[in-house]
Amino acid sequence: MANPSGDAEYPIAAVSKLTGISCHALRVWERRYGFPLPFRTSSGHRRYGIEQVSTLRQIAELAVNGRPISELIAEVRDGRIILQYSPPESPAESPADEGEIGKFLEELFLGNLETAEASFDKLTAILGVDGLIARVVAPALTETGERWFRRKCSIYQERYVSGFLRLKLDTLIDAARRANTSPSRTIIMGSLQGDRHEGGIMIVHLMMERAGWRVISLGADLPVNEYEKAIETLHPDALALSFVLSRNINKRFQELKVVRGLPVFVGGRSILNYQSLARRHGLIPLPGPASLAIDQMRRELDMWSSRGS
Repeated sequence: MANPSGDAEYPIAAVSKLTGISCHALRVWERRYGFPLPFRTSSGHRRYGIEQVSTLRQIAELAVNGRPISELIAEVRDGRIILQYSPPESPAESPADEGEIGKFLEELFLGNLETAEASFDKLTAILGVDGLIARVVAPALTETGERWFRRKCSIYQERYVSGFLRLKLDTLIDAARRANTSPSRTIIMGSLQGDRHEGGIMIVHLMMERAGWRVISLGADLPVNEYEKAIETLHPDALALSFVLSRNINKRFQELKVVRGLPVFVGGRSILNYQSLARRHGLIPLPGPASLAIDQMRRELDMWSSRGS
């Protein structure tokens, strides 16, 4: 599917934002299955057509129900899955100023802090918290990682931009926590030893506090035995772990066998390709975007509670 429609082209970061599929997963699928095959610009950058984006969105929705990615892609190719074409929202149809979003990130990379701050405040007023996360913060974190991966920015720039975004997320999390006066459930969140990515954890933390959950975030890069200690002391309803990296994932899943007595959710960009493996280890995979993951966790916890009663 190499750019089937010339009407619009989306870079990989935009496709990730629109579909909930990580940039890493898109590259893996392209390498492993030859799907989807993006159009390449003269500089080698990937560009996806609107029909590809629509197809990927539907595949991501089907994957939430546990279908293996390889099986879904095979069925799409064979015509066994009838896809309903629905073009993604066009930036031109959005009330937000896309130019302002681009300006914010570029000013941030240039180190123009005052201009970036003013742009961020303006976007906050336009979009609200949900829109700000979906259209500014999450894509900015993705784009920062993409630039570092492509060696289009220095390490100090990646650290500087990521630090700015984490600081903003900290402020939003604190406000959401203060407003969440009667949380319905408590969940411990973080990532395991060797995985130092915090952006996704913080975004889900914010969304869950806003959804009425109390989140105890233990941050990144923590050994399993520390989560055991936290569970024994804090008695949460569930544990949720982010897996951005896929190396040693089988080993990490095996280590989690010692965690008993509560559901263990695993999400992050690597999980989409390891759902079956996660289930074999007694873990509950969350392959979709954060908004769907929260609904799935709520359903799973309801079932878990009913089994225990």
